Amino acid sequence: MTAPGGLVRLLVVIAALAIPAAARAADSAKIDELGKAVVEDGNYKVRVQAALVLGKLADPRAVAPLVKALGDVNKTVRAMAAQALGQIGDASAADPLRALLTKESDPFVRTQIEKALGSLGGGGGGGAVGGRKAKVYLSFGPFTGGVKSAGAEAARTIADALSRELGKLPVVTLTLTAADQHNFAKTGLLGFYIDGNITRLEDVMAAGTSETNCDVKVMVARWPTKSIIMWTSAGASLQSGSRPRDKENARRDCLEASAGQLSEDLGRFFKSQGG
Repeated sequence: MTAPGGLVRLLVVIAALAIPAAARAADSAKIDELGKAVVEDGNYKVRVQAALVLGKLADPRAVAPLVKALGDVNKTVRAMAAQALGQIGDASAADPLRALLTKESDPFVRTQIEKALGSLGGGGGGGAVGGRKAKVYLSFGPFTGGVKSAGAEAARTIADALSRELGKLPVVTLTLTAADQHNFAKTGLLGFYIDGNITRLEDVMAAGTSETNCDVKVMVARWPTKSIIMWTSAGASLQSGSRPRDKENARRDCLEASAGQLSEDLGRFFKSQGG
């Protein structure tokens, strides 16, 4: 386990997200400490957080430790390491990602690997496949309601993350002309409406450290009738610092991690509908 002093130092490093990108890229000490944490820290939540931050920093110096993290015993760490490698975009990560894909059984981890390979130009991820035409149209609701601690910005984080990830599916389109919306039946598309709310978003103290927990519930309905077909949900838990800025970053990361899980579940459903 990370000693209390080490955890405090890591949380200070995580706060580097507030520093302008140019300054962050030049700070090798922070990259080195995060790289060490993503591989060696005894708390998987710290390893997850370190991988998330390294992806946001997008510094090539983080590639080596993130590649090592692809072999982590925890599936969430493996998934976030793959996601971070895709965000960094260094082609040297392609072979380790492909190697993991051949033996990885967890669907969420496999999805993150495929997306990363797509970003690296190595297959997988979004984009058109052989000119295949989209067969599913998705419309998104406002994601209002839910717990009082989740405001409009938190709702936008979920909606934006879901539309970004689901929009990468070859069978999906997120746009329609005004004429097609008016005469949707003539488009030949299947239409779905996605909405939901955040049922939990809180910061709690656990074992002397601050932890952010979140849960998101999502509805899928037919579009344009909005007749409900199904509900699904996902949640995540991440360590955060004590400062308001640290908690804000942790809340955003927690919601994005939940949206990633939801995208995996919903993606399988929409692929089956458009196949």
